[in-house]
Amino acid sequence: MNHEWVDDQGTFEALITRAAKAERIAVDTEFHRERTYWPRVALVQIAIANDIFLIDPLEVDLAPFAAVLESDTLIIMHASSQDLEVLDRACGVLPRHLFDTQIAAGFSGMSTPSLSSLVERYVGVALPKGDRLTDWFERPLRPTQQNYAASDVLYLFDLHDRLTEDLRKRGRLRWVAAECDPSNWYTKPALSVEFAWTRIKEARHLRGQARCVVSVLAEWRERAAQNRDLPTRFILSDLALVGVAQRAPRTSQDLKGIRGLDGRYLKQGASDEILSVVQKGLQRTPEDVPTLEIDEGPKLDKELRAAVTLVSAWVSQVAKDEELDPALLATRADIVDVLRKSKDARLSNGWRSDLVGTRIQDLVTGRASVAFDPQGGLVLEPRFDP
Repeated sequence: MNHEWVDDQGTFEALITRAAKAERIAVDTEFHRERTYWPRVALVQIAIANDIFLIDPLEVDLAPFAAVLESDTLIIMHASSQDLEVLDRACGVLPRHLFDTQIAAGFSGMSTPSLSSLVERYVGVALPKGDRLTDWFERPLRPTQQNYAASDVLYLFDLHDRLTEDLRKRGRLRWVAAECDPSNWYTKPALSVEFAWTRIKEARHLRGQARCVVSVLAEWRERAAQNRDLPTRFILSDLALVGVAQRAPRTSQDLKGIRGLDGRYLKQGASDEILSVVQKGLQRTPEDVPTLEIDEGPKLDKELRAAVTLVSAWVSQVAKDEELDPALLATRADIVDVLRKSKDARLSNGWRSDLVGTRIQDLVTGRASVAFDPQGGLVLEPRFDP
């Protein structure tokens, strides 16, 4: 597979000039984060017209690529969320114009398809199978590694063309454009440290004093992991964190016997630091604990709780009828949000509102009902007052 290896800054900046003038480019990244908090970018693949470039970030400063991301150039990617984190960290900006082929495929009835399945469906080509555990920091990269990496952008233009044609026929290009806007769904991890406790399943079940402690402890762990560029589990495991929150230790002796809290977490004064954080948590009241927006606003009325299952079933039917990825149309949380009239509920805005949002309100207010279709599906029928 023809491609050019770029490990010279001057060559890379010439490529940037060309990319910023292009109507569209294809982009992918390879990175590792198994032993770090932040993703460590090992390779960037870029396709411009018929040329593919493999950029070596170990030799090249990626920051100037921000000029391309901020230009009018359309950036085509597949399953871009983690790649966006890589680009945001390396360049400080996100693409102004993004087309994510995985998201776009969801509007054509495919459910979070892999790149290989998309290429096989639309292009009729089987992508080479690579070693998912390959070391992308190896230098020089073997020819098989380079070919595998290049294949990740080789067919993105073809997919863009085929998907765009399909979506134009369906009248969904505007839907895809709205869904691919990173500002609608991408959040920098650094901005959410205060909500770190909500990402721990066991922590969400804690109440009272234990919840106060776990919220402060999880935020401390997240900041420590970021500052030291280590996975959070290297600072304190989830099991140990929840155990500390439940026991609220006040002395080093109290730390002993907490499940999951072994000596590796208590080195170099860490035990004193943990105890200090616990004390801060004990000074917090339940009202002070930061909660995600999804937990704010009016609670779901008891009489509407049964409606969640009914609405979910009907929304799934709509997704099937419209050939949409059900998860793309609405999650259970989206349905709960719209039923409780939460602010910024996704089903109350944009294409989702047009497709199901307003009709859900008809259903729960009695202006419509769900009926079983003899063909094996569910339909929403209007109800008329006698």
